[in-house]
Amino acid sequence: MRIRTDPVLFRNRSRVVLFLALGALGLLHFRLVQLQIIEGEKWARLAENNRLRRIPVPAPRGRIFDRQGVVMADNAPIWKLLVFPDEADDLDRTVAFLVDQGIVEGGDLQRKFAARRIRTMAPLVAAEDISWGHLARVRTHQSDFPELSIVSGFRRSYPWSGRMAHAIGYLRRLTPAEAEGRENFQPDQMIGATGIEALGEDLLQGRYGERRVVVSAVGRQLGMVDDREPVPGHDLVVTIDTQIQQAAVEALGDNAGAVVVLDVHTGAVRALYSSPSFDPNVFSAPLSPEQWSKISNDPQHPLQNRCFQGTYPPASTIKPFLALAGLQEGLIDPQWSVYCRGSITLYGHTFRCWRRGGHGAVNLKRGLEVSCDVYFYLLGQKLGIERMASWLERFGWGGSTGLGPTQEAAGLIGTPEWSRRVRGTPWYAGESVSVSIGQGPVLVTTLQMARSFALLANGGYLVQPHLISQSSPFRPEYVPLDREALDVVVAGLERVVHGKQGTARVLGDLPVAGKTGTAQVARLPDEGSTAERPRHLQHHAWFVGWGPIEDPEFAVAVLVEHGGSGGSVAAPAAATIFRAAFRSGLKAVSDGEGG
Repeated sequence: MRIRTDPVLFRNRSRVVLFLALGALGLLHFRLVQLQIIEGEKWARLAENNRLRRIPVPAPRGRIFDRQGVVMADNAPIWKLLVFPDEADDLDRTVAFLVDQGIVEGGDLQRKFAARRIRTMAPLVAAEDISWGHLARVRTHQSDFPELSIVSGFRRSYPWSGRMAHAIGYLRRLTPAEAEGRENFQPDQMIGATGIEALGEDLLQGRYGERRVVVSAVGRQLGMVDDREPVPGHDLVVTIDTQIQQAAVEALGDNAGAVVVLDVHTGAVRALYSSPSFDPNVFSAPLSPEQWSKISNDPQHPLQNRCFQGTYPPASTIKPFLALAGLQEGLIDPQWSVYCRGSITLYGHTFRCWRRGGHGAVNLKRGLEVSCDVYFYLLGQKLGIERMASWLERFGWGGSTGLGPTQEAAGLIGTPEWSRRVRGTPWYAGESVSVSIGQGPVLVTTLQMARSFALLANGGYLVQPHLISQSSPFRPEYVPLDREALDVVVAGLERVVHGKQGTARVLGDLPVAGKTGTAQVARLPDEGSTAERPRHLQHHAWFVGWGPIEDPEFAVAVLVEHGGSGGSVAAPAAATIFRAAFRSGLKAVSDGEGG
């Protein structure tokens, strides 16, 4: 039998087989390139994490000390519970276990899983500061839930609690989006939200470390492969003096209000207390919606920093600045006097003095001593609103002091331009008369008030308030003032405390000068005592001053919301603070600051 061969058919078949083989090899080669080169890093990471676990190691945040070395913010060691979601066979089962043990709330943990946007294989903080009992339960069931891990950590601790809350501030949790945009930040990391914690964030915040450990199939650590140590944050010494701060707390008691104490030469803040306050420790752990709602909706507004976010009519504390303005402008001299009968009619309206029987003949020094309204009504008429506004701005009113970081209220100095722009009405002459005694459209913060009185004490320098000392001293802004004019005003403020008719005679045993103020909150009928009014309609009480008189060191501003009379409420509170400041011996410690 003859075998016939067809070379053409053989060659065609051979080509098909060859093409198929080459195609298969090509696909295999492409897949190898994809796995080893294009996606090599991804699969290497997955392969590594099948046997290795990356555990973030928190860095202790820098501590905060007052100027005398007293601890104001510290770190407390805690245990954290981590979940490695990518290692879990059944996350719902894991959540059910943690909820059943009372370690977490199911809804909170599920929300954390849903919001998870961090790199693959990163752990999630399920619970912080877990108890020894919870730790033991997790350890007991470790083989059932190898995706759970307990690690050490830190929680911010504030030993002074609410007494330092507005000065120190508090922490907030870094959001996942913020963590992704920052190098070496973790999803559970806390950063400064307000106060010194925010101002000193760059110094206080440390750098997380990382520990890579070999784990068994049941999540047990078998050994450490690599360890990158965390870098602790820097400790920070601030300008606050805890002795004076404590005195401010005692001085205000249960009253709402604010106290600011400044170094008159440098602007260093010695005390910054706002009442009512809050406990910043509650922000060191995750807040539940119920907790946040309770704090944020409190009708007393404890989160508001009344020192520089609350604005108030300055009342009679405006008078020394208008006296300076009148002298500087040459409109009056120290002997210019008026006769106060208890009221005066200007522009067809009767304006009353706080003393209904009047003060009789009053010149500048006595006008400050007894706080005669009629004297300043007529001085305000001479100055006019434009000049009053211009001078008040030079003294630091109507703008931010730059303390930060929380938004400061600018206050208000009403002018005709402001009235047209904001109210849509013209400015009335009678409003200028009201402004001249610190009522009407004029508002200040307690911090602005302390700063402006520091200017009177130091000879005309507008200092920069600050809580953290700088390597380069702040340069205060000089406001050119006639020395003789300033001396006259200062002499009048000394008489407020030490004069026979001074409105702050309760401070008479202390070497201080200053001014009281009683800010009207609501216009009410003349009949009846103000003490009979409801609390929310009582006047705000002011005292602002400095000491010692001969060698000024610090300015004190006290504002008591709805406290009544400045002389009977704010001045005694200021006395408590002055005594603490004198005891503290402010010059005994150098802050490395210049004036």
